[in-house]
Amino acid sequence: MATGCWAPQFLKLFVDGGVGRWLGLLLLLAAHAAAGGAAVALYLDGTVDGTAASLARSALAEAERLGVPLVVVLDTYGGFLGPMDQIVEMFLNAGVPVYAYVPEGAKAVSAGAFIAMAARRIYMAPTAEIGAAEPRPPDPKVVNYAAARMRSLASAKWNDSRVDVAESFVRQNRVLTGAEAVKLGIAEPPPPEGWSFAAVYRRDPLARLLNALSDPALISLMILLGVVLIGYELVAAGFQGVGVVGGVLLALALYLVGQLGADLLSLLLAMAGAALIVGEMVAGHGALAASGLALFALSLYFAGSGQPYYQSQGASYASAGLAAVGAVAVAYVGYKVRQALKRRPLDYRSQLMGARGVAKTEIGPGQPGVVYVAGEEWTAVSDEAVERGAEVVVVEVEGLTLKVKKVVK
Repeated sequence: MATGCWAPQFLKLFVDGGVGRWLGLLLLLAAHAAAGGAAVALYLDGTVDGTAASLARSALAEAERLGVPLVVVLDTYGGFLGPMDQIVEMFLNAGVPVYAYVPEGAKAVSAGAFIAMAARRIYMAPTAEIGAAEPRPPDPKVVNYAAARMRSLASAKWNDSRVDVAESFVRQNRVLTGAEAVKLGIAEPPPPEGWSFAAVYRRDPLARLLNALSDPALISLMILLGVVLIGYELVAAGFQGVGVVGGVLLALALYLVGQLGADLLSLLLAMAGAALIVGEMVAGHGALAASGLALFALSLYFAGSGQPYYQSQGASYASAGLAAVGAVAVAYVGYKVRQALKRRPLDYRSQLMGARGVAKTEIGPGQPGVVYVAGEEWTAVSDEAVERGAEVVVVEVEGLTLKVKKVVK
């Protein structure tokens, strides 16, 4: 923080505060001046999620290492309760001053309001906004908890009507502009000379991608598609490569669940719904698919209701609905594939065993490809490297996948 903005605060504490506060600020000023009047900047924009908590942890560690303040630049509609609590606790126990700054046109609402309130001071531009921290849905138990949390954060700084104003962010879903917040004493105007930053922390591209995927509806969607694609490969068609895609989606979903502290019930419902849809590949009568869709719909409901400071967008729910329909379509195709396999002659496997053909693509360990055998193209795997155009022989048949090896001449 530029040194010029400390002078008014220093004089105010000298006049209004006690000797202990005066000496404390004197020590902070000395450390601040030794660091060249700089601070560490932490940009928290987008959803408050696990990536935000990790970024805050790194930025705070750097500020404490340098012995300079941490300036948190906020522009968020809110996020997830677990990461929000982590960030609040970090700031309350920080070894250096933490200041919140909401710039022109930015907002610190919902979970962002709690993070701002956890800072030692809040600086707001006139067109910025703060508040709107009522939980959704407004369950009385959750509202009372959130109001008490907000009141305790405000009481740590003030002992007057400003505490009631802060509590109204939760109980009345109140929103203040920066100009109104400054007038009420909730915030201060930004220093005219701005800040000087020794280090700046922002989300990197990977963190931004994870942040974009941090939506309970999208996570349930990835769980559903992941399990169904893996099931299609295991139950219906043999190795086709789609199971790899399903595994990646499922792993990513579980990672995001761990980052967000998502509701376990929602996770289990999504997996159970997906398992029932996979079962439709065997049954084929539609009842399992319908039951799976019902469980998936319940998972979406609990995923949203379990996060009082994050509201999934309509597009996320629409995408999840389309994915559920797509999952049922995959199950139907899987059922048809199984029926087609049953209609093949019982000895088709014996006809393929030992048959020779040509590799249409490169094949190798962990690299499936395509071969032309018995007048048809087949998905093929091999324990050895097989070049395109090489003559191959079938050594094993697994569903619609052939295991081949090169013909030794």
